[in-house]
Amino acid sequence: MSSEAERAGALRRVDSALIKRELKKLTPEEFVNHYIIDRVPWIFSSRRQYVEWKISLARDLDVDPFSVVVVGSGCVGVSLSPHKDFSHFHNGSDIDVAIVSSRHFDECWRWLRSLTPSESLALTRLEKDMFKWHHKNLIFDGTIATDRILSKIPFGMQWTVALANASLVNPTKGREVKARIYRDFESLRYYQIKCVRDLRINLTIPEDGASSGALKVKTADIPVPAKEEKRDGV
Repeated sequence: MSSEAERAGALRRVDSALIKRELKKLTPEEFVNHYIIDRVPWIFSSRRQYVEWKISLARDLDVDPFSVVVVGSGCVGVSLSPHKDFSHFHNGSDIDVAIVSSRHFDECWRWLRSLTPSESLALTRLEKDMFKWHHKNLIFDGTIATDRILSKIPFGMQWTVALANASLVNPTKGREVKARIYRDFESLRYYQIKCVRDLRINLTIPEDGASSGALKVKTADIPVPAKEEKRDGV
């Protein structure tokens, strides 16, 4: 069977063995194109259902429907987290949604940047850690993890209601719907490619027919970064 035929079959059913083979065979860019960005997510039965779902959510979020992209295990059908061993999408799985909106990204970034000391004191320790994480990592990737700080951002109440409404309709009924903001589609693609690349680097995929089927972290191959020395003026 050709690779394209295998990919077409994967859209109809979730085959974790195929996903593993494709991760080995395709480049991260190709994998993201075929299995994450440019497809009808696994949880949806048809393109029409997906488009109508996006239109409804986009209206409540005040964004364009084209900018709403379902990612994660609800899209692929299995988890691509290095710690979940390609577990299948299940009854307790959340729905991860990427929202591509430069307007909302800029509004969030300005708010994060202008957070006053008194406002910082009102944050929980977890929220403070999340803000530090954004400043050091996610902002430079062009993404904001609104799923972690939704109650604090300027449009948080509107989005909380919108995501709650999305969990009331099929096929996401009864599931928690979470959203992350991306500055543009390039940022969304970059972040997804980065995650796939990290998965390929940190995990060893067994050859076909291996008795275990589980992924193992190649700890011996992962270098331990040396501590940076502080330099004057930095």
